[in-house]
Amino acid sequence: MKLKILLFLFFSQVFISAQVVTAVAPLKPGNKWLYLSSVVYQYSFLKFEVLDSVKVINNIPFFAVLAGENLGYTTYMGITPGNFYAEFLDAMNDSLYKYFKTNPNKGDTWEQQWIFDPPILYSTIIDTFSTQVFGQNTLVYVVDRTDSSVVGSREYWTKEYGLIVGRYEQAEDILIGCVIDGVLYGDTTVVGIEDVDKLPNDFTLYQNYPNPFNPSTVISWQLASASFVTLKIYDVLGREIITLVNRYYVSGKYKANFNANGLPSSVYFYTITAGSFHQTKKMVLLR
Repeated sequence: MKLKILLFLFFSQVFISAQVVTAVAPLKPGNKWLYLSSVVYQYSFLKFEVLDSVKVINNIPFFAVLAGENLGYTTYMGITPGNFYAEFLDAMNDSLYKYFKTNPNKGDTWEQQWIFDPPILYSTIIDTFSTQVFGQNTLVYVVDRTDSSVVGSREYWTKEYGLIVGRYEQAEDILIGCVIDGVLYGDTTVVGIEDVDKLPNDFTLYQNYPNPFNPSTVISWQLASASFVTLKIYDVLGREIITLVNRYYVSGKYKANFNANGLPSSVYFYTITAGSFHQTKKMVLLR
């Protein structure tokens, strides 16, 4: 029983942290975001979509925002008179979770009261740096958040795309793609951003092209659902030559280039594993 109680408290703490730090900006009807979300090594997807619907709460206009893996619940986000992005959240004493600023600067700090213990949530923009985000040079704001206990988060925000990475105890959210002002950024196959009708219905490993090849060829595959994918090349004796792919993908169509420089003419095999899907195909290197 004691173990069950400890596990419940642990997962509750992780859940609370994850729910508090994950919010979006900029707020405009039609804007959408997709995050790869992990909690204790369990992966899922977190989507947001700003609706063309406004609700006035505490004299502040809030946009209705669909949220969740299947956009299954509605939350409300807006901009306060103090130029904070805020979410209407019962966990805060004033029901406003201020998660970022419209005019952020390094060194900005703010604190809020919430219903948990300890009761103060501190937020500080501790640093800024420039980097490439979706191929664009972007200024990133590093936000540290703590409630003065062991639970805290480090978040990476931008004015252009909102939260790009949120890291907190045993959990993480990473922005995969988004639609901002009608422009798609990131992975064009991300679920919930591209037309769902265009997404694959099954898992498929395609024949490489060209085949025979010299010295390079393209291997393509499609995923019906999000999966951890490995793609490996083997020689005719079953010895592994190279691991081409070893990462997590959302549903969609993908390809990888195999360059056989330094390898002799022969038959080779490529094998894909994606969840329970496993398939091998033959290809011929002909010099």
